[in-house]
Amino acid sequence: MIKISHIALALAVLGLTAQAQTQPIKPFNPQIQTGGDLTIDKLRQQNLTVVKKAVEGIRLTLPQKVDPFTQFVAIDSNGTRLIYTFAVDAGPKTDEALRAKGKKMAPRVLKGMCGSADRFIQADIALTYRYVNKATQTEILRVDADKKLCPEKKPNK
Repeated sequence: MIKISHIALALAVLGLTAQAQTQPIKPFNPQIQTGGDLTIDKLRQQNLTVVKKAVEGIRLTLPQKVDPFTQFVAIDSNGTRLIYTFAVDAGPKTDEALRAKGKKMAPRVLKGMCGSADRFIQADIALTYRYVNKATQTEILRVDADKKLCPEKKPNK
């Protein structure tokens, strides 16, 4: 009985081997979609999907502490623009005082956005960072970043 099982198994293996030899396996040939393969409408739709999924994923992690005074509290989208909202706990400072300080910080914020979100920027997904006074919920700073505002990174040599 055991000999018959072994013989049947051997015949099955030989049959599969013979079949594999007559039907060659096609090599894996990955194909990427290049600019010519995708229409502008398809690229826009793809970016809308990326933005939607980013919002869904990031929302699950909120709120996040950024520093002792700042908390990342919300993320939204408008088309292919991601809108991050940060609440600033500045104590008794007025909105005007916070706006003045924000104007000075805006260039550094933009530089950080361009660096940390380079993949979004290069994919034509724009970003907005909104800072609101935690006490008054008044917007005190808004910084936008996109391909026009962010210099392209040079490839490392």
